[in-house]
Amino acid sequence: MIGADSVEGRPLTTEDAAYARRLQQGIAEVQLSARLRGKPTLIVHGRADALVPVNHASRAYYGANRLIEGNRHQAVSYIEVTNAQHFDGFLAFPDYAARYIPLHVYLIRALNAMCQHLTAGTALPPSQVVRTVPRGASGSPSASNPITATNVPPIAENPATGDLIRFGQNTLYIPD
Repeated sequence: MIGADSVEGRPLTTEDAAYARRLQQGIAEVQLSARLRGKPTLIVHGRADALVPVNHASRAYYGANRLIEGNRHQAVSYIEVTNAQHFDGFLAFPDYAARYIPLHVYLIRALNAMCQHLTAGTALPPSQVVRTVPRGASGSPSASNPITATNVPPIAENPATGDLIRFGQNTLYIPD
């Protein structure tokens, strides 16, 4: 709403009113509508992220997209990774490294899947929960166990039924 100067309460000058209108237009242009219009999209989010919780970010966006676009566009996939949070820099701390896996691994895997989708026409992986295994402590207070393939399983091309993220009857179903 264009109104008064927020400091002095006086009406905006013509120049300030024009600036306010441009600012509002810019905000409207970047607001998330969840309308992807068939653009291939692969969303990856760490389930253990307390700073950007899945319920208030990726789940909400994916659910909104499904509400708006339904299943018309199969090029939208949502991957939720257990034992992961977005700030991999914390993995330098042994307690974090013992409890969390690097989400960056899944970023790279998602980018590779998108590249294959765009260049070779392969399908994006279905929406799913990827179940990782924390490394655990090594017994030394300053280290955690080395990371292995067991800790960071791949994004499945055919996930188990219990790992599929589904949307139906206007409801997003996320397995525990």
